[in-house]
Amino acid sequence: MPSMNRRAFLASSSAALCATSGCIALGSSPTPAHWVTVYLKDTAEPHDVSVTVNDGSGEVLFENDYRLSDSNEADEDAPFLESTDPETIIVTVDGTQFERDWPGFEQPQLPCDGPNSSGIEVWVDISPDGTSEIRLEADCQHVTME
Repeated sequence: MPSMNRRAFLASSSAALCATSGCIALGSSPTPAHWVTVYLKDTAEPHDVSVTVNDGSGEVLFENDYRLSDSNEADEDAPFLESTDPETIIVTVDGTQFERDWPGFEQPQLPCDGPNSSGIEVWVDISPDGTSEIRLEADCQHVTME
């Protein structure tokens, strides 16, 4: 059985680590509830893409910027924490903004079962005339926090 000094040391070390790197609350799962994957469909030109996911109160749950091109055409499975309840997805492609609802139970594959979490695939397509379009697809898969 460890001594009280060892326990005190471990507790203070854990507290310091949590203060500097963040912690998941006791009893919560380290598995994220949601994830975002962004794909750029066939295009030779690089494009600036940002994805923001907000909850019902407008709080940002997930936000990421991408520079996508033929050589870097995907960013897969970026997770965000289980304590979130996504409602709105805002995708900006080269300055053009698209706003969509987070997919819900009306999607045949949702809700997810077992260790899988729900997420979205954002497909960015640039037409020959240079206008951008997006397509969102809901999916379930197992993604872990890095």
